[in-house]
Amino acid sequence: MAISTKPVLFNGFTIRNGLTVESRIEKVFFTEIYELSNGSYLYLFLNLNPNEVVDRREKYDIVRIKNESENYIGVIVKERSNEQFECIAGMESLKRQLIEDVINPLRDPERFKKFKVSIPNGIILFGPPGCGKTFIIRKLAEELNYNFFEVKHSDLATPYIHGSVSNIGKAFETAKQNAPAILFFDEISGLIPNRAKLQETTGHKEEEIDEFLMQLNDAADNRVLVVGATNYIERIDPAALRAGRFDKKIYVPPPDLEARRALFKLGLSNRPYDKHIDFDHLARITEGFTGADIIEDVVESAARAAANLGKELIDQKLIESEITRIKPRKLSNQKDGKGDVQDYIR
Repeated sequence: MAISTKPVLFNGFTIRNGLTVESRIEKVFFTEIYELSNGSYLYLFLNLNPNEVVDRREKYDIVRIKNESENYIGVIVKERSNEQFECIAGMESLKRQLIEDVINPLRDPERFKKFKVSIPNGIILFGPPGCGKTFIIRKLAEELNYNFFEVKHSDLATPYIHGSVSNIGKAFETAKQNAPAILFFDEISGLIPNRAKLQETTGHKEEEIDEFLMQLNDAADNRVLVVGATNYIERIDPAALRAGRFDKKIYVPPPDLEARRALFKLGLSNRPYDKHIDFDHLARITEGFTGADIIEDVVESAARAAANLGKELIDQKLIESEITRIKPRKLSNQKDGKGDVQDYIR
């Protein structure tokens, strides 16, 4: 789970020549964002080694900072971007749904209450594996400027009777104490499975589900947005999917044309590749491929082939060869005996 931390730089810290820190605005994963005394912003990168970064001061306003015994590198910009979803290429329909159904109601709840529109209590992102559900949720937290707490099913496991029930309560309590917050449960179908399909010897599991649902009921009142991600929404207990609990069920499809093009560029960005690669063509011939298919399978395999063949660069032919060899991950039918994926959308 992520937890809030105190700022690396204190208010009044001198950056250079009278330029000082006014306050830390937020921490987003391994980057702290500060407002400076002249109205500009400092992005301080916590996981970059300053000695391993190429000096590009002719293009970027880069600063190297020493605080106590640690060295950091950062960049100063005139304007701070609030559009975190810009880094998600394509997927316009999905982004629009998140903005309209989740972001706008949470940012301006009074406007939506005026029209008797409910504020989301929880959302579930579902769809085939490898399509970036976890990444999207993290970007949602950044867009809302919410604290982010990620919980995996294994984080709640304990050898003690009723221990998992207690851990579920602690996870919600931590989010409430750091509200507004997103409490994200990955692989949530394993945490709250359909009780009708449990074995008689799994009574403790029913206790966990009951505890989760009880905590979920008043999460919104405590400014906590509960988010789940799953490949199998049909395996989740139906009680969790009713109105007032997980209000929004959002299908995350495989990446569209624009997203696939961007994924190829991302996968090749830190590798030597032929600058004449036709990314538009690669995107067109990989319809149905997930992000994991493209980056972890196609690009990784093409890079390995280039190294084994003694090539200087990854070229178009190598990539297309891997595309024809690798089969994309099959989509889940998302069936539960009552219908298909459309039954869960909105």
